[in-house]
Amino acid sequence: MAKLSSVVFEERVDAACNGEAASSAQASGRARTVVIIDDMRSSAMLLKAYMEQIDGVSASTFSDPEEALLGCSEAAPDLVLVDYHMPKMNGVEFLQKFRNIPHLREVPLVMITGNEKKEALYEALEAGANDYLRKPVDAIEVITRARNLLELRARQIELAAANEQLYHLATTDQLTGLKNRRHFMEKLDSEVDRSSRYGRPCAVAILDVDLFKAVNDTYGHDVGDKVLQSLSQMLLDELRNVDLVGRIGGEEFALVLPETSKGQAWEVCQRLLARIRDARVTAAGVEVRFTASIGLAQVAMAGDQASAVLKRADEALYRAKHSGRDRCELET
Repeated sequence: MAKLSSVVFEERVDAACNGEAASSAQASGRARTVVIIDDMRSSAMLLKAYMEQIDGVSASTFSDPEEALLGCSEAAPDLVLVDYHMPKMNGVEFLQKFRNIPHLREVPLVMITGNEKKEALYEALEAGANDYLRKPVDAIEVITRARNLLELRARQIELAAANEQLYHLATTDQLTGLKNRRHFMEKLDSEVDRSSRYGRPCAVAILDVDLFKAVNDTYGHDVGDKVLQSLSQMLLDELRNVDLVGRIGGEEFALVLPETSKGQAWEVCQRLLARIRDARVTAAGVEVRFTASIGLAQVAMAGDQASAVLKRADEALYRAKHSGRDRCELET
């Protein structure tokens, strides 16, 4: 095979590094990281030099696969190049441990080895390697394959972010930022089922803003929206991370309090009522005060259903409304 001139070689390397179009990662401005694991420093540094010829890439090297595994676990890279023959653990053993870490399962990995046996190739691919290169590596080949895998990784990240955004939009009430009715009901079903099946305490409450129509009629819907947003933040402030709160109607909210007895839930509701009663909401140049009423129910120890619990809480809310408002009533 004729030897390439240095000029032609550099031109091909530049083409491999940059491609004809900017990568999605470059377009988003996100730095890309490559981790190289090789116990031979000269090989590792050569690969590092190749990787850093790709725009927007920083590369780090490890000679110890155990240290590399820890480093990758703490900060997931965009691409890993790992040598097959290493002390302590070989490349396949590293790969198996690497893939067992949940947030590293989708990170592309290339196995590099001088082993000519096909069995080594099959073993690496079976363990989850995305690609396989033989030593001595060709600069153009390793750069091209690395760039392609980095592009794949960038698209994976973008897709995951897009899916997360879609999930957020599908499950969140746009005005308040709380869970919407559909998502809340799904979670309520799961929590009631868990509570009744295992005999664990769980309370469910429905909260409704008192005389909310009068707020809208007097001050306008913009002020009414501000009241609902302020109330939503109060609920988030007062409840635990394990609690669930959602907006299930116009001015109606529902709460699920896992591992909470009826007495404990009653105390939570009283605290919420006091917080709401003392609040001042300023919007459109006016200060608004408001109250709320709460109906509270407890999940039965066996065979209870989410719809039944919610109905009992709603009936308790009805009594709270007709007993003077700004109060909490328990299910009968």
